Amino acid sequence: MENHVSCDYNGSPQPEEYARQVSNALLSTDFDILRAIADEILLSKDLDRFIFTAGNGGSAATASHAINDLMKGCRVWGREGFSSICLNDSNAVITCLSNDFSYDDAYSILLRTIGRRGDLLIVFSGSGNSPNIIKVCQTARKMGMTVIGFGGRDGGRMKSLCDLCLIAPTYSMEQIEDLHMFYIHSLICTLREKLKNVWDIEVISYPSGEIPECAIFDFDGTVSLLREGWRSIMCEYFTDELLTCPKAPEKDNAKVIVTDFIDRLTGKQTFFQCLELCKIVKKYGGVPKEPMEYKKEYLYRLMKHIQSRLDYLKDGGNPAAYLVPGVKDTLIALNEMGIKCYLTSGTDEVDVLKETGLLGVSNMFESIHGATDSNSILCSKEQVLKNLIEKKSVKGNRLISFGDGYVEILLTKNVGGYAVAVASNETLKDTSVNQWKRQRLLEAGADCVIPDFTNTSRLLKFILGKR
Repeated sequence: MENHVSCDYNGSPQPEEYARQVSNALLSTDFDILRAIADEILLSKDLDRFIFTAGNGGSAATASHAINDLMKGCRVWGREGFSSICLNDSNAVITCLSNDFSYDDAYSILLRTIGRRGDLLIVFSGSGNSPNIIKVCQTARKMGMTVIGFGGRDGGRMKSLCDLCLIAPTYSMEQIEDLHMFYIHSLICTLREKLKNVWDIEVISYPSGEIPECAIFDFDGTVSLLREGWRSIMCEYFTDELLTCPKAPEKDNAKVIVTDFIDRLTGKQTFFQCLELCKIVKKYGGVPKEPMEYKKEYLYRLMKHIQSRLDYLKDGGNPAAYLVPGVKDTLIALNEMGIKCYLTSGTDEVDVLKETGLLGVSNMFESIHGATDSNSILCSKEQVLKNLIEKKSVKGNRLISFGDGYVEILLTKNVGGYAVAVASNETLKDTSVNQWKRQRLLEAGADCVIPDFTNTSRLLKFILGKR
C-alpha cells in the first residue's frame, strides 16, 4: 500500500508546518519510478518520437512548464532538447474543440490530429479522474503510444491507463502540485546529465535534403580507432625535440606551441606536421632534422603503441573493437543508396590499405587515398575533392564529408559541400562527445556534429531531410 502523508483540510498550517508536510511527502516518493520515467523519456531521442503533455488547472500549468524544461532545459552541447508540445497550451484550440465538441474530448481530438504511433503522452492529474485526462490516456493507448502519469491520492482511474505512474504520496492538492513540479525539475536535471552520453546531432546548418552523390570519409578517428593515442605520442615527441633548442620555451609553453600546429594540421599528411616542426625548431635556434626523419621516428613510436591491436586483428579478432561505433552500418547504408564513398587520410596510404583490410571495410569505398612515402606536400583529401568535382562533375552541394579533423571540414566547406563533424571519443569509445574535437570542428565550420555513427537510421533521415 502506498505511504500517503495525511493533511488536515480543516486546519491552516503555518508555513513551517506546510513545508514539513511537503518534505515528508517528498521523502516518501517512489524514486525508482521517477528513474524509470527518466529512462522512458530518454528513449524519445533514439526512437525519434514526440512528447505530449496535458493537465487541468494547476496541473495544466505544470504540463506547460514541463515542455519549457524538456525543450530548453534539456539542451546539451548545442543539441536540441526533446520534440514536445503541451496539449492545453492553445486557448484558441482548446476553446474551439470544447465548444464545438466537448471539453472531455478536446485533448483526445488534438492528440489524434497531431500524434502518431510510438509517441509519448505525459499527463498530470491530482485526482486521476478528470474525464478529459482519462479520455486522452485511452486514446493514446489505442494509438499505440506510451503513457506516463503524475498523480496523487490513490491515482484514480488514470493510474491503470499508464505504463508508468508516479503518485505524489499526499491527499493535499496543493502538495500534489508542489511535488509534481519538483519531480519535473528533478527529471530535467537527471536527463541533462544522461543526455551527455546519448547519441544526438548538433545542428549548425541543415543539409539540402537531396541525396548526395559522393561521401568522403576521414580514416583515423572517423572510421578507425586503431591509431587512438597518436596525438599524445606526436605531441610528446615533438615537444621533446623543441626543448632541445638553445632558445627553447618553458616545457608547458613548448607543449602548447606543438599542440597548436598539430591540431591545425590534423587531417593533412603527417609530413605537413613534420615540416612545421622544422620551422619551429629553427625559430628557437635549433638545427632541424629532415622532415622524413621526424616522420620515421614518430611512426616508429606509434607502431609500438598499436602493434598489439594489429596483431589482434591479424589473429582473427573482432574488427568492431577498433571501428568507430556504427560506421560499418552507415557505409553499408550509403552504398545501398547508391552514394559512392571515398576514404582519405593523412596516414600513409600503404598503412591505410592494410588497416582497412584488417577492419573489413576496404570493399565499401570506391577508392582509398593516403599519404605517400615521398616528400609530397599535396593533400590527398584536396586531390580527391578536386578529382570528384572536376573530372566526375560532382557538384559541391551533392557532396558530404565525415571527419574528425580540421582540414577535411575546411576543404568540404570550401567547395560548397556539407561537412559532418565526427567528435568521436576515441579513449572512452562511447557515445559521449569529445569536447576538444567538437570545439575545433565547429571553428573549422562544421555543419553538424555527431559523436559517432551509432544511430545510422536517424543520421540518414537527417541528411535526407526526413522526419
